[in-house]
Amino acid sequence: MARTKTDAAASTTVAAVLETKLSKLKVAELDAVMRDCGLTLGTGKAHKVQSLSAFIRASQQLAFERFQGHASGKPHGLAAAHASFVPNEVVSIDIGFRNLAFAHVARSGKVLAWRRVELLKEAAFEPWVLASTVERFVRDVLPVRPALQCTYIIEHQRFRSQGSAAVTNSVMVNNLIEALLYANLRHAGAHIEAVNPTNVSTQLRIPDTWQNLEDDAQSEPSLGSKAGAGNPGQGKKSDLPSQNGSLAQTIVRMDRLLAELKQLTGSQHDAILQALGQRAPKRRASRSVEPRDVAELQQQSTKQLGTQRDLRRRLLKKERAVSLVQSSMLAFLTTKAGQSGRPRIPPLRDDPELAQMLSFGSCQGMVFSDEMCEQFCAEKKKDDLCDCIIQAAAWYKWQHNVVDTMDQLGTSTEPKAA
Repeated sequence: MARTKTDAAASTTVAAVLETKLSKLKVAELDAVMRDCGLTLGTGKAHKVQSLSAFIRASQQLAFERFQGHASGKPHGLAAAHASFVPNEVVSIDIGFRNLAFAHVARSGKVLAWRRVELLKEAAFEPWVLASTVERFVRDVLPVRPALQCTYIIEHQRFRSQGSAAVTNSVMVNNLIEALLYANLRHAGAHIEAVNPTNVSTQLRIPDTWQNLEDDAQSEPSLGSKAGAGNPGQGKKSDLPSQNGSLAQTIVRMDRLLAELKQLTGSQHDAILQALGQRAPKRRASRSVEPRDVAELQQQSTKQLGTQRDLRRRLLKKERAVSLVQSSMLAFLTTKAGQSGRPRIPPLRDDPELAQMLSFGSCQGMVFSDEMCEQFCAEKKKDDLCDCIIQAAAWYKWQHNVVDTMDQLGTSTEPKAA
């Protein structure tokens, strides 16, 4: 009882010290810390300090519970339980009623399980159908681990699809599946955390793929931009040609980059098969796509061009995610080939930072079995499998960043004994 009161008092003291130190940071510095920890930024410095301090205190408490659950004998403080901030395992779930993917990854980077599951063939709203389907999935397919050993991270579902005002059937069903997953996993005693997919993409710099193109297109003069350049008082109509021109140039550049990424992922796919000792399938010669005429695109409405740009953003995100995971897989297979005497894999012209983005702490990358690599190559919906792996990698990075933040703030001190 005395020990419990001492720990509670020490926790309160640490919380007060934490908030004091966070309040001394500038807003830009708070944003950087929150972004590194996987948190949504929000507005207002007071809100940022409160959200960040509450998140770190919750992480401290969970880490201490993990450590106490595995330790024996004399209790230790938070400083000795530092390693417990990062759980031994994580199960990352990418929700979809037709294409649900999950990855069971160890802290070392070893992928223990990785597959895609078709829960339903069509969107169904019958409660008993959804409840029984999700219950069977959790009981028979999903690996269930205790809270002290594993954390379940679930992609937080949106309420709108592609910015539309209407709520589609698929979005409603996915939200129902998300709630049922929470209910079943909590009943099994699991620890669950929601993950914002936008924060995952930002952590791995996936939006940079198209953001640079859009910035370059806006900085260049476009057809019709002279009409409103010298007459700023003409209103929004004079800005439309310039805006449409920037969107048209962005779409053209996105098409070029998308073609390059598809060629890269195809080459990576063939190299993975070669590393596994399999023959890569013969690919049909890609049809030559005529470059889109910027002037012709510019004649479309701004809404139509915005829709085309958003579509290409999603396509680029999928291809970038696939190239990211395949690059990590190739890095692992290349190392394995060097150690086992297998034929060397020919190098690919690729971003050298890709494989490093999926590193796990001190581990250089992820560890896949040959069977997983073969199943991945045979999978038609690779982007869903890649999303759950990338989500696990980003979340693990956030946990390491929490530890680094506490070290920098000096809030991981050991409670004094009674």
